[in-house]
Amino acid sequence: MFKRDFCAFFCVCMTVLGVQGCGILPFTSQNRTLSETWNDGVIRIKISQDFLLHHSGALDGIETLVYQNNVLLVGSVSTKKLKVEAEKIAKHVDGVNKVWNELLVGEEYFTDYVNDGVMEKKIKASLFLDDEIKSSNYMIRVFKGVLYVLGSASSPQELKRFRNYVDQFALKDVKYFINFKNSNTLQDKKI
Repeated sequence: MFKRDFCAFFCVCMTVLGVQGCGILPFTSQNRTLSETWNDGVIRIKISQDFLLHHSGALDGIETLVYQNNVLLVGSVSTKKLKVEAEKIAKHVDGVNKVWNELLVGEEYFTDYVNDGVMEKKIKASLFLDDEIKSSNYMIRVFKGVLYVLGSASSPQELKRFRNYVDQFALKDVKYFINFKNSNTLQDKKI
């Protein structure tokens, strides 16, 4: 009995650590608790599953960012109808507080994908090197030259410092969906 319980406990611990190591549940030095991080991961997985089951892959071009049960949809779909459907699917997942639909209607080209990926990695690297910014509290995506930021700032000064880094890059636009550490309301306007 003890051996079986110990093995079950050990497997759960190793799974959580393994998932965290893969970046699916990054819960080190964040403004979120382990439970909040876990819930965000579950929401993201559920939304991704629902997208996969819908219209045989018509929603494959969507990136789902989840922070404190708030969802940001980024990417492209082929029609306006699919954009609306994607938002409905995300809103119907248990635990979701709010959904921001930043999906674009149209195609994504390979060159856009590569350029966006390179830009995103450069931004993440510059933020990671600054001790005064908790980069793990920000989820970022670059899509068609626009930077989308979802997360939590420790203070207005940290967000200002974050913005100073971002301003160094040649981006078409930046859209922030940020709350502050001691606030539960997210700002959903461009700052």
